Amino acid sequence: MKGEVVWDRGVALPGFRLWLDPLVVRSFAFISHARTDHARRHKEALLTPQTLALIPAERRPRGWRMLGYDEPMRRGDATVTLHSAGHMLGSAQLHFQSNGWSVLYTGDIKLRQPGRVETVVPRADVLIVETTYGRPHFRFGDPDQTLELIARWCRLALDSNVTPVLLCHALGKTEEVMLQLAKYGFRFALEKRCVPCAEQYAIAGRSLPDWIELDGGSIGDRVVIAPPAGKDEIRRCLGRYRTALISGWAKDAEFSRMFGADASFDLSDHCDFDELMEVVERSGAEQVYTVHGYTEDFARSLRRKGVKAWALEANEQLALAL
Repeated sequence: MKGEVVWDRGVALPGFRLWLDPLVVRSFAFISHARTDHARRHKEALLTPQTLALIPAERRPRGWRMLGYDEPMRRGDATVTLHSAGHMLGSAQLHFQSNGWSVLYTGDIKLRQPGRVETVVPRADVLIVETTYGRPHFRFGDPDQTLELIARWCRLALDSNVTPVLLCHALGKTEEVMLQLAKYGFRFALEKRCVPCAEQYAIAGRSLPDWIELDGGSIGDRVVIAPPAGKDEIRRCLGRYRTALISGWAKDAEFSRMFGADASFDLSDHCDFDELMEVVERSGAEQVYTVHGYTEDFARSLRRKGVKAWALEANEQLALAL
């Protein structure tokens, strides 16, 4: 049946032989962005040019169809269009239309980026949304105000002859934080795990502010950026330093304590709870299916508001007619 969504180690529209960010290799799949939890070596993948450029060669799909934002593509009797997801460079939502009904798959999505940049959410009959922060206590501060706080924290550390270390995801988060903080006059040193990601960003067409690799030598008054896994390298290379976790998980005290950071800031490239609710509202969808993260919790919150919502991956062989 064509009007069907299936969960089987990933989301699929089986009537059109299209998989959406599947967890295993498939014959034809949409890759919403380049991070390792979404990119697989599919036989053929649909993705944006920037996403392809950011995927390392060893994880790149064996074949691909590149599609820019807002460029419709025919697939059988259906139309597929990709729209920016606001998550990281190249990230995309997939809007699927066929015979009078439509499906929107968001992938990881962020409605508001620093600088008051807004993400457009297309209208659809059915919404499939990723719910990483799908619990009500995940409510983040204004991103521009949070960046101001991070910049002040970095400046205070440098003025005290202490190196500020920002703990960020190596791909996407590191580079976007650099671009935003460069406006405050900072220069950067990157832990070795961030270096290939920064180089890939340049290949993908987004140049970055001044940075060097953290290798044990003098870095002067630079802000260090590292993934949480790079803390051992930080200890080896730096003398006096302070760390700050830059993540939506800063809103979860237990999770934040796991990193042992001196400070934490809730700057995220995912929607918080209220933004997820807004995604649903903007889409106008009559049916909502949640994937990844707090799926059951967010679906339950939607049902309390009268929205037909289910956690799609609750049953790995669940098929839902649209």
